[in-house]
Amino acid sequence: MPAERASDMSDRTSQLHRISAVPCSETTYEQQSIALCMTVYLMTFSAGCYAVFLGSFLSRKGLNQEIAGIVGAVASAALMGGNLFWGFLSDRLGKRRPLIVLGCLVAAPCLILWLWSDTWWQYAALSAVGQFFFVACSTLLFVMVLDLLPATSRSQRFGTFRLWGSAGLITASWGVGWFLPASPERVFVFAGVALFVAVVPLVLATREKFHPRPDRFHFAHVLRSPQLLVFYACTLLHGIWEPACFLFLSYSLTQQQAGEGMIGIILGLNGVVGMISLPLAGRMADRWGRQPLLVAMYFISAVRMLLYSFVSTPLGLIPVQLLQFGSFGIAEAVGSVYVSELADERDRATAITCFYMAHSTGALVGSAAGGFISSHFGFAFMYQMFSAVMVVTGLLFLRAGTKRIQILSK
Repeated sequence: MPAERASDMSDRTSQLHRISAVPCSETTYEQQSIALCMTVYLMTFSAGCYAVFLGSFLSRKGLNQEIAGIVGAVASAALMGGNLFWGFLSDRLGKRRPLIVLGCLVAAPCLILWLWSDTWWQYAALSAVGQFFFVACSTLLFVMVLDLLPATSRSQRFGTFRLWGSAGLITASWGVGWFLPASPERVFVFAGVALFVAVVPLVLATREKFHPRPDRFHFAHVLRSPQLLVFYACTLLHGIWEPACFLFLSYSLTQQQAGEGMIGIILGLNGVVGMISLPLAGRMADRWGRQPLLVAMYFISAVRMLLYSFVSTPLGLIPVQLLQFGSFGIAEAVGSVYVSELADERDRATAITCFYMAHSTGALVGSAAGGFISSHFGFAFMYQMFSAVMVVTGLLFLRAGTKRIQILSK
């Protein structure tokens, strides 16, 4: 027994020594914040080029709504698989940064290869491979930041970090579109080069905080939490907003003869609203709690989908884009933190990637179902159906939160 205790004390002392070798969370984040913000800016610029102009590109290539929906669904399926794979691998290895670098260096060439593709199945294949590896860039970068952030005002701080991503989306939307009318394929050059450049600040100016690597099956521990399971289910249903607000909105605007510049302006408002809403939503969540903001998110998204069904002109969409505050701002600034706080620190990457996997599953459903519905019944009916799903989701999450409060009060 004394020998076992001595061994246990030695192990604990060794672990404490490793942890103490790393500066405190706040100091570590502050030292790396500029590099991390530059990285998320460039990554989101790349993702914004792809998301904003993909629907327009496919429309100009003559693909109908159903085929465009399939290409979007394949990308979402790859995101689902990538989230599960990279999150689990990250927790098993205890590392984030090397996987982020790997994801950038593989996803960037996949974007460049779009220049030499001309069939829908080639587009689908490149979307699948590129999005599978892009998950390692984006999601694991957010996990890395959450590892570094102190508990104090975490939602507000994370929202401020994500603000730089919104700046990248604005730059992609408002800047790139004007270079595309003569050659729409150029969008993939912009996206690929930005992803290559994003590796530079990450490699030169960041380091990781130590986190434990226990020998356990992380999914089993994450999925035992009833709160997380409910939120994942609601996130899945909520995820259909993304193709509705990017892929199909871009596609429908092209059908209305809107140019890439106008499409970029309208969809770029998502980034403008994100810059304001991410830190604001984080501050509101730190003050009033995570769950009230998340309930509001579902109903704001429902209103947004409904308004899309009534707007018939491109300029009429501009005020509707302000509701990005609910669809994206709250989801990212509050949802990610909500999951990270419910999960064990040892399973954080797995828990957060499950959150994004649930969102990607919803986006897959939204792409496939949206393509079919809009092709047969029109875009207005599609948005009305999506609005109804959002209302049901909000009621489910509200009821689950009310039941939990009643159980805790007994």
